[in-house]
Amino acid sequence: MKREWPFLALEVLLLLVLLQSNAPEVWFWFIALLVLLTWRSLALRSRLEQRRQSQAQAATAEPPPPPAA
Repeated sequence: MKREWPFLALEVLLLLVLLQSNAPEVWFWFIALLVLLTWRSLALRSRLEQRRQSQAQAATAEPPPPPAA
């Protein structure tokens, strides 16, 4: 979650700019906010999928055989 704080702050900042902007700028800032949100959600989804796959691989991995004495 610590990785997400700068992006969350940027999204809040873009939302504040969007609320204060005049008519021609609204669409630009709205699209910028949507692009940022989409990019971050895809990155989060990718990280969660990778974590799920690594946990599944760890669960299905066979334990090493005991050392022969």
